[in-house]
Amino acid sequence: MKKIIKANFWYFISIIIIYILLNVKLPYYINMPGGTIETNKRIKCSNCNEINGSINLLYVSESEATAQSFLMSYLMPNWDLEPMKEQQINDESMNDIYIRNKLMLEESIDAAIINAYQESNKQIAITNKKNIVLVTTNTNNNLKVGDEILEVDNKEVENIAELKKIINEKKVGDKIKIRLKRNKKEKNVTVKVREENGEKIIGIIVMTDYNYKLDPQIELSFKPGESGASGGLMLALSIYSKISDKDIIKGRKIAGTGTIDSNGNIGEIDGIKYKIMGANKEKIDIVLVPKENYKEAIKIKEKNHYKMKIIKVETFKEAVEYLKK
Repeated sequence: MKKIIKANFWYFISIIIIYILLNVKLPYYINMPGGTIETNKRIKCSNCNEINGSINLLYVSESEATAQSFLMSYLMPNWDLEPMKEQQINDESMNDIYIRNKLMLEESIDAAIINAYQESNKQIAITNKKNIVLVTTNTNNNLKVGDEILEVDNKEVENIAELKKIINEKKVGDKIKIRLKRNKKEKNVTVKVREENGEKIIGIIVMTDYNYKLDPQIELSFKPGESGASGGLMLALSIYSKISDKDIIKGRKIAGTGTIDSNGNIGEIDGIKYKIMGANKEKIDIVLVPKENYKEAIKIKEKNHYKMKIIKVETFKEAVEYLKK
């Protein structure tokens, strides 16, 4: 055995080095130009409009860095390193980040449906609400990302405003009892009220998840690896194009990015550089972007002499009205 190892020493060392280069994960992400996802193909419904053209969301290609890709990022012009800690809050786990990104997708789907149905005057009735922990900013408050809040001080809370009211009625240092559901099991925890920037908090950010009855009924499909909130605007436009009586696509290849809330406000996103590059690769005609990302998007377009038209939008209604022209 010793003779075999000695004779093949450098061979074994080479195998180990190659394995490390290809498989060992480093605490970095690599961001690079992405592409498009045709969101109107993700929506199924009976008696919906036929689509001439397409609506697409833009995404950033992102991967966990290995030693090999870490080194390549210094050679590839549009590969950028991002420390993993940039996506972490209070050293949360990768599983917490994964759960939060999935929740953000669910939140954007809810907001997209609400806006599309209201703007097209179609029927939507909210049948149930769940208040879910999206972010924990205090690792000592006994709450985790994904917890569903059932009761606060033995009271059911209808929405986030009611939770804030209960917190504001407490004194700094007071304790609040929370009954929650975690991993399908109910649990009771106690959290302490503290003050930050003059505001009483318990160290969480909460989202509301909706169930609703729709007419017409639609079904949405997403792949397991898809998550995040930045596709909310384009998803809302895709739903609207399917259920409304207006043709807003008109044979064009439309893409864009931006979060959306239940009131139709369009929010800032990350990675606009990579998304504009992806839009060019896919030969998009019109790109819709939030106002906060507009200047950078134009800068990338002019620097690379892209031919697409980039439009700044602040609300869902504004996006719809522009596309109707």
